[in-house]
Amino acid sequence: MHRVTEVEKIVKQLASTDVNDQERGMFLADEILQNNVKTDVSDIGELKAKTNRTLINKYSAEESDPNKISQEAFKRSVERDAAARAEDRKARNERAETYKRIGNGAFKESDYEKAVTYFSKALEQRRDSAVLWNNRALSYMRLGLFEKALLDCNWALKVNEANIKALLNSAKCHKSLGNEEQCRNFIQLARERNPKFQSYISEFERNLESEATPQLTREAANDLID
Repeated sequence: MHRVTEVEKIVKQLASTDVNDQERGMFLADEILQNNVKTDVSDIGELKAKTNRTLINKYSAEESDPNKISQEAFKRSVERDAAARAEDRKARNERAETYKRIGNGAFKESDYEKAVTYFSKALEQRRDSAVLWNNRALSYMRLGLFEKALLDCNWALKVNEANIKALLNSAKCHKSLGNEEQCRNFIQLARERNPKFQSYISEFERNLESEATPQLTREAANDLID
């Protein structure tokens, strides 16, 4: 009954034309709300107030106190989370592989814009694949978008800093952009990080120097796509 009287008092104060009464009413209303009190209307239209106890009992004893949850229950919870993450990762990898196959097909048909679209879709599913970054970089290179290709090469190198395709494609992009020093730097990095591929890198360098404006032929590009 005390609450009913209190709420009625607040309503009257809020409806008052006196500014001081309105302020007191707002203060009391805020106080009730902060104490987790809510109002409702009874069957006979009487305004009542009652404490919202759902917040108090929101968490079970086990959830609120880690000391009360058994080790077995905790392990089961962790295992369920791990299984869900593994299933999600598997599904994303499968979608990425599907998009990659479509992108590869478009690339081999010289539809490089479509290839970019589908390699991008694949990368939305998984970003830890140097193959996908390299494939999209090659597509950008075929479109003459060397700066975008360089960004993708950089991402591939974040996945694997020794990735020879990303290193040599970076060199080719810099050569096309007129950055001779950067081109040489990436060739040197390729040598340092891939000591077993010295002859391959030397051949790449000779071919690069023989081209005034290095461009991948369609056949060479198709050989590089994974």
